[in-house]
Amino acid sequence: METDWLEYWRELVNNYPHQSKNESMKRYRSHARHNQERPDPLLDFVIESIDSNTTVLEIGSGNGRWTIPLAKKAGAVTAVEPDREMLVLLRENLNNSGVNIRIIESPWEEAETETHDIVVCAHSMYTTPDLASFVRRMEQHAGKTCYMAIRMPPVNGVIGELTKIIHGQSHDSANAVVAFNALHSIGICANVIVEDGVYPWSNESFEDAFIRAKKHLNMMSTDRYDSLIRDTLQKRLTVSGNRYIWPDGMRSALLWWSPANLK
Repeated sequence: METDWLEYWRELVNNYPHQSKNESMKRYRSHARHNQERPDPLLDFVIESIDSNTTVLEIGSGNGRWTIPLAKKAGAVTAVEPDREMLVLLRENLNNSGVNIRIIESPWEEAETETHDIVVCAHSMYTTPDLASFVRRMEQHAGKTCYMAIRMPPVNGVIGELTKIIHGQSHDSANAVVAFNALHSIGICANVIVEDGVYPWSNESFEDAFIRAKKHLNMMSTDRYDSLIRDTLQKRLTVSGNRYIWPDGMRSALLWWSPANLK
């Protein structure tokens, strides 16, 4: 049976466990600090494609991780960000960087803005069930190119292995593999760049790793698969110093295409 990739994306988004606002902000700040410490070849690739005449529209700017470097190179940047707490961080970081951008405080689906040369979406599509509408709106506002940075799961990940056994499918959440196939199903054959290597997850204790796995697998409300999860982690995780190291980790892919070439 052929996979309906758009519906698969929708199911992954709707079934992924939601965090509280405080948990989301804590996790976001932690990831943001870590990301500031490592290179971002995907961002560098986008920056190389623009110059002082380029206009950029960024969807879900967050704290400005991509926004500020883009604004230093582009002619003008418009940032669409609906979250007020994120906007506080964004404005603070903009003030410290000395760059000026236009900010639209709105969900992307409701934002009113003109066409820009490029539209960029870096990790801000994960809560969007209707990927087709999200992407088509990107295309409507992109004069030249659409860019989408999105997490890429490792082929040999623990979470992928357990998800296949427990849920009968290969992915625990929306990611680049599902997005590429979903885009292809609506006529978009995206170009792809994937970061080299994986920045592995690590936990201070085995119990922390166990809880992490249960959250990813959406198994916090049941102990049905606890033995399987523990046995798999015991086999797959390695210990380095006082930390448990995963084969899973942070890695992203960049999907990009030209809407004009599709018409």
